[in-house]
Amino acid sequence: MNEVIAVKHELNVLCDLKGRRLKEYEIHVENDELFVADEDGHLFEYNPKNKESQRIQETLFHEKQTIIENCLFGVDINPNSVKICRLRLWIELLKNAYYKNETELETLPNIDINIKCGNSLVSRFTLDADLGKALKKSKWSVDKYRKAVDTYRNASTKDEKRDMEKSISDVKHAFRDEFSKNDAKELKLKKTKGEIFNLLNTQDLFEATAKQKKDLEKQIATLKADGAKLENEIEAIKSNKIFENAFEWRFEFPEVLDDDGNFIGFDVVIGNPPYIRQELFSDIKPLLQDRYTVYNSIADLLTYFVELGFIILKKKGVFQFIISNKFTRANYGKELRKFLLDNTSLMNFIDFSGIPVFDEATVDAAIVGYVKGAEDENNFQYANIQKTDFISSDFEKYLDSIQRSLPQKTLNENTWAFGNAEVVEIKNKVESQGVPLEKWDISIFKGILTDLNDAFVIDGEKRKEFIKKIEWNNFNKDQVTKIQKHLSNLDFNVSLVLEYPYVDQTFRESYYEYYASKHIV
Repeated sequence: MNEVIAVKHELNVLCDLKGRRLKEYEIHVENDELFVADEDGHLFEYNPKNKESQRIQETLFHEKQTIIENCLFGVDINPNSVKICRLRLWIELLKNAYYKNETELETLPNIDINIKCGNSLVSRFTLDADLGKALKKSKWSVDKYRKAVDTYRNASTKDEKRDMEKSISDVKHAFRDEFSKNDAKELKLKKTKGEIFNLLNTQDLFEATAKQKKDLEKQIATLKADGAKLENEIEAIKSNKIFENAFEWRFEFPEVLDDDGNFIGFDVVIGNPPYIRQELFSDIKPLLQDRYTVYNSIADLLTYFVELGFIILKKKGVFQFIISNKFTRANYGKELRKFLLDNTSLMNFIDFSGIPVFDEATVDAAIVGYVKGAEDENNFQYANIQKTDFISSDFEKYLDSIQRSLPQKTLNENTWAFGNAEVVEIKNKVESQGVPLEKWDISIFKGILTDLNDAFVIDGEKRKEFIKKIEWNNFNKDQVTKIQKHLSNLDFNVSLVLEYPYVDQTFRESYYEYYASKHIV
């Protein structure tokens, strides 16, 4: 937001409410903070009694308000994250809050409607669901919906805010009801009930032969069974916990709908999706398989967020995510790699090469950027950031010094290699003409594999508990040193228990007791 204001100033289009430019000032951003200085280099300080100071403060406040209300929209499944985001935006506005008179500050807008809570991956309704029918059958239009949202943001009283909340809720309910009525299963159920009604009312059972009556009863029974099945499926969908926090991109943000209710999309989508392994979201996999092209049964959750970003973008819209770089080489990333190569024009791939970007995350991060829509001859910027020469103090300058342009055509769906363009081209040529090992008439086997992490991975507390059971007096000083060295490297070391039978016995008993309680041994 502050960067946008700085850019507007640089382009000489930053104006006050009367259209006068702020040309006598220097505006720049440092560490996400906006700094304003006059021609003499003195930093701006708000003084409500000074007309020029009031002009600057009002300009900055309304610029931020305009950007927040019209350009910033967000969704997060975590309610606390949503609250923090809203709070940060309000604080940013408070920095430039101004006095309307001697005692009254300008009212902060209700920007909470721009930052919403929900599961952005899960929706009942697709973006191509027909909103036109819902608009025709209700008293609402997209324009009225937009105005209700805008009025809510700038409501001057609690009563006005409540009224707008009710109006917005009514709009959404009208849309949901109409979408539900036009759902494929609902329409099929309606047709089935109609067929049953016609069969019961158009056939003269008194004149029908015994065989005709029997065939008719059989036909009606079949239709009733089909109808009951459809009713159960519809009810299961309505009561499905998967949809409890579903976020309806189709109509939650009227700002990205045209006047006919068609979903236009966002200009820019940025994000940092969660890194969640595939074992932990098996309950929504059927829905993901139905909705996403990049579906792979063992793919991490972040892959679906990448496609979601594509879906909600407008054509030629810009995508920027910071995600794990694992999809570039993992087998489960093949569908995503193909999707990106077929449908987008890559802008950048910045690989952090194991440098910890987030304290709480253990994944190797990369920044992936693309434009929605594929071009025949497209180059993108690639940078491989190394720990040895990483300069965080001036990241932009450092990035310019190491990044290089690569043709997108050098990448393929099998794996993304970002080497020298000429080398990559040769590699791709060899692979296209040769026969991959997987297609040879031979059998290649792996060793024993397991996904039972509970049997092999223990937490710190359980590790300490095991160690406490070791009677250290049974060992001499050298033995204790060796044991402690092993324990510092691994939770459980095979060579250790083979060399020291007592440790073997202690660990075996401890592990057996622990895992027997988990029904593993």
